[in-house]
Amino acid sequence: MDNTEHIYHTSAPLLFSYQLFRSGAHEVNIAFTSVAAGNVGLHVDTGEPQAQTLRHRLRLEGMLSTGLPFLYLNQVHGTTVVCAEDYEPAQYAPQDSADGFSDTHAQHLLEQAPVADAAYSTNGRPLAIMVADCIPVVLVGQCQDGGLVLAVAHAGRKGLLDGVLQRTVAAMHEAGAENICAWLGPSICGSCYEVPEQMRTASAERIPQVAAQTRTGTPALDLPAGAIAILEDMGVEVSTELAACTYETGELYSHRAFTHGSRPAGRIAGLVWLSAASEEKEETTN
Repeated sequence: MDNTEHIYHTSAPLLFSYQLFRSGAHEVNIAFTSVAAGNVGLHVDTGEPQAQTLRHRLRLEGMLSTGLPFLYLNQVHGTTVVCAEDYEPAQYAPQDSADGFSDTHAQHLLEQAPVADAAYSTNGRPLAIMVADCIPVVLVGQCQDGGLVLAVAHAGRKGLLDGVLQRTVAAMHEAGAENICAWLGPSICGSCYEVPEQMRTASAERIPQVAAQTRTGTPALDLPAGAIAILEDMGVEVSTELAACTYETGELYSHRAFTHGSRPAGRIAGLVWLSAASEEKEETTN
């Protein structure tokens, strides 16, 4: 991105990967959680009360000092993009009571969450997107007036093929973003995402770059390769620095690994939020 200053790249206790950079008066935080943060998906049956998921979300917001709650979506593998400013934080903030969080409140938040697979913000609202093999995409766009447009997108096979990334970038442009960078987070890699030959053929007819094969030579899909091709074709700069294969990495939730009995159920989150720019930060690693 133009006129930006990279500050440091580190991992905090609940995060798998994290990057912070300065853009004008803003510090932009981009992060992807690990299993240490716990499941953040209210729709996921982990065997724990839904209220526990709210505690995970609140702990994450407290550790990251976001100021406002993250906007989580009710993701349906579609292409709908919503504007965070259309929702008041009070509508989606976890509300603790004297008796603690309740499953009833958690279910209410799930039902009230915007039904969408991407969101953007023009005034720095913290945004979250949940995955467990699909690609969590975080996008940041610069505006002529120095402002920023933040966005997140859930790019699984269906959403990627149907255009969720194109619609997200279009919404950002409409909001004034002219220079956009995207970070792909952890997702299943092309060597692990085995699919039937018919699915690979049909998918590659729409996005040729997704055609892949596993290490044993069976048909597979490389969703990150497809996402990179789509984004770069739209003039978006793409970073894979914070990515990894969810299936191969035990620190991450993977739906496929869960179905194979080797990993617990859960969702990680791709996150983006702003913080006030400090005068100086030292490079840090954990």
